[in-house]
Amino acid sequence: MQYYPVPDSLSPLIESIWSFESPEQLPEREQALVIPTGKCVLLWNYQGTYEHVVDDTVFHHPLYDLHLVGPHNKNIVLRGSAPVSSIGITFRPYGYYAIAGAAMPTLVNRVASISRLKQDGSMVLDSCTGVPADGIGSLLQLLAERIQFAADGRVISAVDAIDQHQGNIRIREVFENIPGSQRHLNKLFKEQVGLTPKEYASIVRLQAMYNLYIRDQQRENKDHLYDLYYDESHFLQDFRKVFAQRPRQFMRAPNQLGNAFNKKR
Repeated sequence: MQYYPVPDSLSPLIESIWSFESPEQLPEREQALVIPTGKCVLLWNYQGTYEHVVDDTVFHHPLYDLHLVGPHNKNIVLRGSAPVSSIGITFRPYGYYAIAGAAMPTLVNRVASISRLKQDGSMVLDSCTGVPADGIGSLLQLLAERIQFAADGRVISAVDAIDQHQGNIRIREVFENIPGSQRHLNKLFKEQVGLTPKEYASIVRLQAMYNLYIRDQQRENKDHLYDLYYDESHFLQDFRKVFAQRPRQFMRAPNQLGNAFNKKR
């Protein structure tokens, strides 16, 4: 994974810009599971074809497919035979709202192809120079044309509070110093992030524990779950909800490809 600078004008919306080349060979029994992040990711595969699988629904991506992976609270399986090279943009949790507006909740656990047609009628990203930076430039121009909305500052503050506490915070405490009723703020959050504050906090907390304990099979860090969860049963319940298996079962097989898309904080 190689990272590129985010333009200042887009940094309020975009968390990271990156390119990725899949390895020629993967370990035996590779799971290729991408864990939830609560964020939208825009991808353009400029070499090879592959698939996202969500709840047994298969989303196929032909060469040069520009596609959006919406915020998800379930794992996503990556599937493909040939090496794949892609460019990706990871948005802040409220970042893609600038383009999608109130449609954000409809993007949850969805993968959809995005038009590559610019406002002047020209098509972009229909070929590749072999230099990822060229494709990134075209993609950023396309996005800049489509910005229509701005996230509410109260939603941004709520996301920041959840992130700072790694998801281990009561929702009423998230909104403690934010003007507005909790009912209205919950509704506003879901409209602009796609997920409820409780769902997003659960994802952030699970991701933190995944990185501490599961990702590199660091069993010595298991006790850190008590910093994030009330007890082990709550952690196991959250883990099984996403992965449909226990952590011990999950760690028996590698997840090298999936981990590449799970940025370690």
